[in-house]
Amino acid sequence: MKMEVEDIIRNIPELASEFLSFENLDGGLCNKTFKILTKQKAYVLRINSKQNEYLNLTRHSEIEVMKKAHCDGFSPKVIASDFPEQFVITEFIEGRMLEKEDLADENIKSMIMHRLKLIHEMEGQDRKCTPYDLIHGYLKGADSFQVKRPDGVNRILDRVEKIAYQRSNDKEYNNKFCHNDSFLCNMIYTGDKLQIIDWELSGIGDIFFELTLIPFTNQFSEAEEREWLKLYFGHFEEDTFRIFQSMKYVSMVREVAWGLFYSGLTKEDKHKEFDYYKFAEYCIERIENGIYQL
Repeated sequence: MKMEVEDIIRNIPELASEFLSFENLDGGLCNKTFKILTKQKAYVLRINSKQNEYLNLTRHSEIEVMKKAHCDGFSPKVIASDFPEQFVITEFIEGRMLEKEDLADENIKSMIMHRLKLIHEMEGQDRKCTPYDLIHGYLKGADSFQVKRPDGVNRILDRVEKIAYQRSNDKEYNNKFCHNDSFLCNMIYTGDKLQIIDWELSGIGDIFFELTLIPFTNQFSEAEEREWLKLYFGHFEEDTFRIFQSMKYVSMVREVAWGLFYSGLTKEDKHKEFDYYKFAEYCIERIENGIYQL
């Protein structure tokens, strides 16, 4: 990996002439990311995994989204993207990833909602990525790796299909642009601004799926979920709460599919520290127990 990173740096003029060092960045389980230090600035190098090949999402369209989000003021500037299927380099944002404890800060929660609304208002993008696309893309990829589907997968997929049919009638909040990976770890807080990173799953989707991602990974109580929806919509309605619960189910199933896919994609990796297959089984168990939270 050291040679791969240095080879990339040598071919990027902005980095090569003043390159000092690089270090691993903690965060995602999918791509490999590094902080590149030069005499003047710091950058982020992301070396891509192969997941988008199975999701029918081009890296070229992701770069266009990243550039649009930067122009709108809430994503790092793209520095180099000549080989987007392999890697992308962005400016490094001085700040920190948001954590669960930050959700107690009403100002930060308002900033999150403001960013999500800006994303959902993005237009001119034909990149499509619904939660159902993600589920079926991951499962198709897992099947190509001959990953055995655990018991219960077909049962949970039946309900997902029913939810997809019900949501297809929503013309107001479905078919809107979404980040689709808007977990706290993809939000960088600078102290006064919030920057959104990792746009590889972005596309036209369902904002209710987007709205579930932080609550279901941070074990929101029912009261907190209601406040979350009120913060986004400006009011609370039982109908939106019911939709939210259905989409939490879809979010958990997406985690199952993701886990199965990555168990196959990384099966030759002798150094992997995360058991994706056990994670998928854990999610199935929680779903069958009626628990739609990680």
